[in-house]
Amino acid sequence: MELIWLEDFAELVATRHFSAAAASRNVSQPAFSRRIKALEAWLGAELVDRRTSPVQLTPTGNAFALRCQELVNEIYRIRTECQHNATPASVVINFAAPHTIEMFFFPAWLGELRDSLGPINSHMMGGDHRDCIEALALGNCDFALVWNSPIGPQAARGGPHRTLKVGQDRLVPVSGCRSDGTPIYEFGRDGDALPFLAYSWKDGYLGRLIAMIQARAKPSLRLQTVYQSSLAEGIKQMAIAGMGIGWLPLSCAQGAIEEGRLAQIGPDDMATDMEILLCRRLGQSHQGVEAIWRHLGG
Repeated sequence: MELIWLEDFAELVATRHFSAAAASRNVSQPAFSRRIKALEAWLGAELVDRRTSPVQLTPTGNAFALRCQELVNEIYRIRTECQHNATPASVVINFAAPHTIEMFFFPAWLGELRDSLGPINSHMMGGDHRDCIEALALGNCDFALVWNSPIGPQAARGGPHRTLKVGQDRLVPVSGCRSDGTPIYEFGRDGDALPFLAYSWKDGYLGRLIAMIQARAKPSLRLQTVYQSSLAEGIKQMAIAGMGIGWLPLSCAQGAIEEGRLAQIGPDDMATDMEILLCRRLGQSHQGVEAIWRHLGG
């Protein structure tokens, strides 16, 4: 039996809809349904009458619902108690973040925290935006650092976690430069479609933002994908080499722009601002997490 199954069932009891509960738990509805079935298989009894909408609980489900949230709370209470009893040197703060945030934002930000709070023993899990939110939902990290843009999906808003804005970035289109400093590629020029350096994860957060920017462009953009990478740094190096245009977080591109190896191209509506959010699970955690959260104003 897994703790997430209990948390899933508690959310289903609260919402009475598989789709709403799955969205709140940041998983797909099929995956959520499989986890409820796994819990039923482990218990050896059906908990949910799937023939009704809103969802109705079986008699066994009603009886189990009374204990389920108590079990979840007790498990986290025991964990918190153990963590409070740990020595400061043994407490590790686990973070999850996309690789670009890990490389270009996290070091300086963590340094500022250490200046204020003293030594922090940290561990970083790199991954896509979705990986980070899932790690947080599963309790595999204490904090997730993710982007959030006003034009895109509201990253990590709502759901079983809390958020604080801790930084700012901007997603901008860039091109490599000629020897005279002018961009190799620009929007609006007549001719063939522009070579496009794309993110491999089209359903990742940056990929979805870029798709929204492209969809609102007037006139529409003519782009031909010539390269795909899961890493912003890979797209950056290909752009510097003159292989095409790509969208990068400004934190990633700024140094190359200042050195004249990259140029930001296009009008303002080809870019979008992005907040950097610090996310944590609801409920109490160990002293290191609580100290960071209080210091940041949470």
